[in-house]
Amino acid sequence: MIFKYKGFTLAEVLVTLGIIGVVSAMTVPTLMQNHQRKAYITQLHKVYNEFTQAAVMVLNDNNAINLTKPI
Repeated sequence: MIFKYKGFTLAEVLVTLGIIGVVSAMTVPTLMQNHQRKAYITQLHKVYNEFTQAAVMVLNDNNAINLTKPI
């Protein structure tokens, strides 16, 4: 007997959705952890750069030569 209808059965769709669900349940936590780690590293770099700039500004202010006074 040949069927004229082409398509997926409900069982095939449910199996496919189940596989997609299992794969996403395994990968989403890893992706979230990687994103949080990158955000943390970015924040650390920002703080480090700000401290470095502040230290350079202090050194420049303390060692600056006053060019308005004659020697």
